[in-house]
Amino acid sequence: MTIIRTVVCLLLSINLILPSPARAFLGFGSSSETSPSTYATLAEMADAMAGEMKAGHAGMGLKLYLDREDVREDREARCVPFAGMLVNELERAFSRTGFIFEGRNIDQADYIVTVSYQRTAGKVAVYLKLKGARNDSYRNLKGSYEILLEKLPPGCFTENLDAKLARLAQKVSRGWNRAGALSLFVNPVVEARKKYTSPFSEYATRKLKATLADLPLLKIIEEKPALGKSATRSIEKSADLATADALLAGADAVVEGGYLRGGEMLNLSVTIKDLKGKVLASAEENIPIALIQFSPDNDAAETLAQIADTEHEASGGAVRIATVKGGAYQVFREGEVVSFTLQVTRPLYLYVYDINPGGGVNLLYPKAGEPETPKLPGMVHVLPEESDTWEIRVESPYGTDAVKVFASDRRLPIPRVSDQIASRSFVGNTRSLVRVDKVQKELASQPVINGRDLVDYYKGVAARSGAKLYESTVYVETRAK
Repeated sequence: MTIIRTVVCLLLSINLILPSPARAFLGFGSSSETSPSTYATLAEMADAMAGEMKAGHAGMGLKLYLDREDVREDREARCVPFAGMLVNELERAFSRTGFIFEGRNIDQADYIVTVSYQRTAGKVAVYLKLKGARNDSYRNLKGSYEILLEKLPPGCFTENLDAKLARLAQKVSRGWNRAGALSLFVNPVVEARKKYTSPFSEYATRKLKATLADLPLLKIIEEKPALGKSATRSIEKSADLATADALLAGADAVVEGGYLRGGEMLNLSVTIKDLKGKVLASAEENIPIALIQFSPDNDAAETLAQIADTEHEASGGAVRIATVKGGAYQVFREGEVVSFTLQVTRPLYLYVYDINPGGGVNLLYPKAGEPETPKLPGMVHVLPEESDTWEIRVESPYGTDAVKVFASDRRLPIPRVSDQIASRSFVGNTRSLVRVDKVQKELASQPVINGRDLVDYYKGVAARSGAKLYESTVYVETRAK
C-alpha cells in the first residue's frame, strides 16, 4: 500500500537539550541584527535555518526534541496545513544537515526548539527558538526568515479535516514511548454508540492509517486475519476478544476509533490497546461539522442498530463475532464469500442471526437438525464451518446487514420468525422504551415472533430460565465489483 505523507497540523515545540561538552551554539542573537531574508519556498527557508544551526554548532549528531503539536501563530496553536508543511521541511533540512530528531523522549534529546510564525503584509515570518539543557532561556536564530504568502498554496492557513485527523494520530502515537517498533492493526472507525461505519468513518480510517504508518516506531499491519474455511483455530485464552484481529494478523496492538456527533461538533477518539486489552494510549479531537465533507450518518445501519439494539448489548466481553476479514465492519464485493469468526471466553451456546434493514431475520446457526453444543474458549470458530454445505456469496441486491450472535450458558428455545405477527418491541419504526421488561416477559412465551422482536425475545427467555445472556454484532456491507 502506498502511504502518502499527510499534511499535518504539527505544533513544533522542539526541545533540544544540550549536554555541556557540546554547548557551543555560535551566532545566536536578536533577529533584529540582520535584515529579513525572503525565500521563494519553504524548502529554501528550512535549508537556510538548518545551515545557520550547522554553522554555529560545535559538533554534529545532536538530538532535537520535536513536539509536533505546537507550531503557533501569534501565540495560538492552530491546526492548519501550513504548520505541517513547515514541520516536514524542517525535519528534512535538519536531518540532512546532520541533526537527529528525538520524537518521543525529551530527556533523551540535546535541544528543545520552538517554532512560531506571524502573517503580516503579504508575508509569513517564521521564528525558531532554541534552549539548552542547563539554560532556561530561549534564544532566537540570528537570521530572519520570511516567505511571500503568494508562494504558498491557497487555503494552507485554513483548518481542514486532514489536518485534524493527522493531529489526532500524532497525539495518540505518543503513548508508545518505549524502545523498539510497535506493529498496529487498525480497526475501522465506527459510530461510538451503535458501532456502524459511515462515509466519514471510512475516510477517517484511511487518513489515520496513513499518518500512523508515517511515524517513527509504528508499523501498520495491512494483512487481514483471514482464516480460510477451517472449523477452528487455537488462540491465546488470555487474549482480549476485542484485540483478536490484531493477534491473528501478527500485530502487537490494535487501534480503535469511535465518534459521536453533537450539535455543530463531532468528537473523534482513538485508542491503542495491547493484546490483553490494556490501553497504551488514547486521544481525542473535536472537529467542526463544517470541516467534514463526508456524511457521518448511515441510515441503513442506523435502522439495523435499532433492531439489533447494539447500543444496549450485554456483551460482558464474553462473546465476539467478526468477519474473517477482521474488524467490526467490513465491505464485501460481488462474488466474494462471506464468513464469520466467533469467539467466547467461557463455554457458551450460540445463536447467530442475519438481520436486514427491513426487519427480516434469518437463522445462520444452528441450522435445523444440527446438534447444539457449547462453543469452547481458546478457539476461533468459523461460520460456515468446513463441514457445512451452504455458503454466503455476495450478489445483488446489495446493501447493509447486521449479523448478531446471542450467547448463553444454557440452551435457549429458538423461535419461529414471521412477518405476519405484529412487533411488540417497536412502535412504528422506533424501539419502544415503555415497559420493556413486560414486553420481554410476554415475548418469552411466544413460539412465533416478529423479526424486530428478536433481541427482546432472547432477553426474555434468558431471564425466564435464569440463564446468562451475552450479545455481539457485526455489520456487513455488500457492493458491486
